[in-house]
Amino acid sequence: MAVFRVQKTQNYTIMSNHHLRNKALSLKAKGLLSLMLSLPEDWDYTTRGLASICKEGVDSVCATVRELEAAGYIIRRRIRDKNGQMRGMEYTVLEQPQPPEQGPEEATPKCAQPKQAKPKREKPVQANPAQLNTKEIKKEETNNVSNPIRAAGQRAEYRALLLKNIEYPILAQNNPMDTMRLDELVELMLDVVCSKRAAIRISGEEMPAEVVKSRFLKLGAEHIQYVLDCLKDNPPRIRNIKQYLLAALYNAPLTIENYYAAQINHDLYGRNRGDVNWK
Repeated sequence: MAVFRVQKTQNYTIMSNHHLRNKALSLKAKGLLSLMLSLPEDWDYTTRGLASICKEGVDSVCATVRELEAAGYIIRRRIRDKNGQMRGMEYTVLEQPQPPEQGPEEATPKCAQPKQAKPKREKPVQANPAQLNTKEIKKEETNNVSNPIRAAGQRAEYRALLLKNIEYPILAQNNPMDTMRLDELVELMLDVVCSKRAAIRISGEEMPAEVVKSRFLKLGAEHIQYVLDCLKDNPPRIRNIKQYLLAALYNAPLTIENYYAAQINHDLYGRNRGDVNWK
């Protein structure tokens, strides 16, 4: 039988065992919650700040935070400035879970996945059907009728998927003055995902369409908020706004860290941390 001996030292944390005994939580969620409970009470919780003191990146931390939020261990709300703009996120970390609050803003919009009507197709009556090439007729009907309907249905499915990935209702609520710009980003991403082209131009370079589509389908709310923040903080004089937005969306997972580096430095080093040893 294996024996584990624990040697305790100073500067340890006392916390509830509730989340550690919760079989519904992943090990990653248990570890992140334990880390958050060990931090000072005045610590500014941000996903980027947490990622900077963890091995995981921002996307992994965000996914784990959403798991803890769904389990009731974390309550978060957006912080607005005097002008009503979103400037941060406030986290309430709990040792005992609470049921997540259900509000009308979290409801999925009914128009997110419209149903496509299926028109009835009548078969033309031929005077001499024995002389017709039925294969050609079926092929023509498929090209002229089935494909547009299938394409419309596929576009609706991708739209619903993109809206879910980026948590559209929350983004729209948090950016009430930029809903039109948010809708433009969604339509631009949708055009790329549904494009039949073999290559898509990004920053003046032809990129394989499948690579661009794959990255767009992996974008989350943090990446879209980052693009919106970039447009707010740096009002550009751009000749080709479409190419600018395509590049911003495509490069969002790679450039988001550098953009928020100043905020991370403020969260970690701008305030007195007491006796905590940060490495």
